[in-house]
Amino acid sequence: MRKYFLLVIVSCCSCGFITAQSIGDTLNALHYNLHLSDVNTNSKTISGYAEITFVTRIGGLFQVPLNLESLTVDSVVVDGQQHFFNQAEKTMHILFANPLAMNDTITATIYYHGQPFHEDWGGYHFSGDYTFNLGVGFVSIPHNLGKTWFPCVDDFTDRATYDVYTALENGLMATGGGLLTETIDNGDGTTTWHWQMVHEIPTYLVSVATGDFHAYYDSYPGLEDTIPIEIYTRPADSSKVAGTFVNLDAIMDFFESHFGPYPFEKIGYTSTAIGAMEHAGNIALPHFAFNGGTSYEALYTHELSHMWFGDEVTCSTAEDMWLNEGWATFCELYYLEVLYSHESFIQTMRAKHKEMLLKAHIIDGGYWPLNNIPQDVTYGKTAYDKGGTVVNALRAYLGDSLFFESVTAYLNHFAYQSVSSEEMRDFLTSYTGIDLSGFFDAWVFTPGTPHFSIDSSRVTPLGNEFRVDIYPQQKFKGADFLAMDVVVEVGFMDNHFRFQTDTIHFSGASGHSVKMIDFNPVAIMIDPFETACDATSDNFKLFSSPQEYTYPDTYFKLYLDACTDSSLLRVTHHWAAPDPLKAPVEGLRLSPYRYWQTEGLLSDSFKARGRFYYSQGGYLDDSLILSGNDSIVLLYRANSVEEWHMVPQEVLGTWMIGYIFVNELQLGEYTLAVWDKTIVSTSNHTLNDPNILVYPNPSRGVINFEFPNRSDYKVRLTDEAGLELGVFFCNGKHATWKPERAFRGIIIATIFDHEKWISTKKIVFP
Repeated sequence: MRKYFLLVIVSCCSCGFITAQSIGDTLNALHYNLHLSDVNTNSKTISGYAEITFVTRIGGLFQVPLNLESLTVDSVVVDGQQHFFNQAEKTMHILFANPLAMNDTITATIYYHGQPFHEDWGGYHFSGDYTFNLGVGFVSIPHNLGKTWFPCVDDFTDRATYDVYTALENGLMATGGGLLTETIDNGDGTTTWHWQMVHEIPTYLVSVATGDFHAYYDSYPGLEDTIPIEIYTRPADSSKVAGTFVNLDAIMDFFESHFGPYPFEKIGYTSTAIGAMEHAGNIALPHFAFNGGTSYEALYTHELSHMWFGDEVTCSTAEDMWLNEGWATFCELYYLEVLYSHESFIQTMRAKHKEMLLKAHIIDGGYWPLNNIPQDVTYGKTAYDKGGTVVNALRAYLGDSLFFESVTAYLNHFAYQSVSSEEMRDFLTSYTGIDLSGFFDAWVFTPGTPHFSIDSSRVTPLGNEFRVDIYPQQKFKGADFLAMDVVVEVGFMDNHFRFQTDTIHFSGASGHSVKMIDFNPVAIMIDPFETACDATSDNFKLFSSPQEYTYPDTYFKLYLDACTDSSLLRVTHHWAAPDPLKAPVEGLRLSPYRYWQTEGLLSDSFKARGRFYYSQGGYLDDSLILSGNDSIVLLYRANSVEEWHMVPQEVLGTWMIGYIFVNELQLGEYTLAVWDKTIVSTSNHTLNDPNILVYPNPSRGVINFEFPNRSDYKVRLTDEAGLELGVFFCNGKHATWKPERAFRGIIIATIFDHEKWISTKKIVFP
């Protein structure tokens, strides 16, 4: 015992203590022969030995570190000789009398036993007569939990091959990744199950499960070879396997056609008490998912996608977990389009995107860049949900053909390696010829989400074509940042509700794009088909008769009271602050967080009411509604030129939560606001002075303006697109104005008193 401790002191002084975080910098494991000699479900213990072949990455080593948690090392043998070792917390060290040189190859055999560690999710579990490992922990930091059942280099970058031997009572079975190469009758009432993984994978992806399993065998005709399918369940669930995995071949078709050949020896699932976990070739899927139906199809699709995203190519650090989980989340959504319908994909992606915009920063404790997520929220909504929507945004940025081609090339190039977000960016940039620095800076390396809108547009007839000037605008949810090299789709709609699309490019807060089209568009919409995944939630619907309709994920409901001709209405919930008041009003605060927009083509017969939801809880309006002294109102403007003003409305609810109803829904923008009753009394204030008269309305020429008092008034007149038609001043109580040219449509008069906005009027020129 004295000699043991003396050698420890000498070794530590000679080389310094090597931390768990630097083990992968010290040595590279090449191969593990793992022998579980005894798995005892009564005492919940395991015993066995690990024969590890590794190569040193640095020289001068008197000690070789390995990760091992909660298990006790009995002895260590190197080259047939017993070696001293020490063990502390989650690390053990093999001690050498003579220093190892760089690139030395060593094979060490470590005998160990004990009760394995597990947290609520990850680790090595005992469940009745079954045992299984889950390779990562949500709470454990570092997350890798290969070390809970064998000594190893336990990180996301060290890769090795594996042979796993598990001895069990006859009649029980061990499952694992790779292929079952042999079963050995030990002649003592036990059988050893030998699974071999020939592809190099990190320790968290190797697996074992033991118990009374029923095996389901099938095969899939892959692009390169016929791939065995092996699914292991409790005997009572065996009849449910075929129904649960009825679409497995079609899902494999989807993956191979979009991302290349399946990268492992077999397609495997094992039923476990908890899960799911993407062990290479042996996915742990919870018992409840084997129900004979397709209700958990998305779950096993998510895990299967990890064979490409996470197992074949792995994130190099936990902070970059979106490279695994974000891409798997995208796959579990996008497969719906291929197997079912575009609408099922859009609806599911829209809901996921909305939930991310609403909750991710709350649940994860802040807005985080995808490549630098804190390890206490590695497996949070940012990595999964934001990651998945960012992948979809990248798909829109590159276009489907180039996206899937380049991602397949990325997987091939980095096969069985670990990568960073920077390496992904650089490879995709090189492969596509498109500089993706701007995209990755905005979507990956910066917290939050970009927000795109059209500030204004102008259509000019030019012969048989129409010139469309588009002025896009950018804001950002969650960070003080503006994206560069933005590429976003714009849709031009004709009066038959047909769309022609094109892309616009701009950088920074605003831009200007000119497009030539062959018809006069009645509506111009940014990202009409929901591909950009920016900070908006939107959808449109075509109506031809009265009905009630809730626009999904927008907090808006339409009550269509009259409609005899077809009308198309798009509703967008913007997850960004509305433009501010042009002339601030004391005691009035606009929402700093969200607003709505209504766009489309409405028939003359279209008459509708709108219901807008507000909530001081539920993550929505906490930053707007601060107390019972705040009186909620809804403001409206037709376009960015017009000032925000009140419209007739009814509030149904409390100061904290409820609905605001607008009886005459119009195209334009709506935002929540509050009057602070400690500053003003809402009964004495209005945002649209009713004492200002404008007549005749409708008008065919001269317009009269009657003001209640003498003052210094300014009236600005624009069309609905925001194009200025004129400005005049009046210091009396009456003024007139007439358009300089013949005009048909709606003129918006914005009225100021001493440069302070007081009213907005609409005048119809039939």
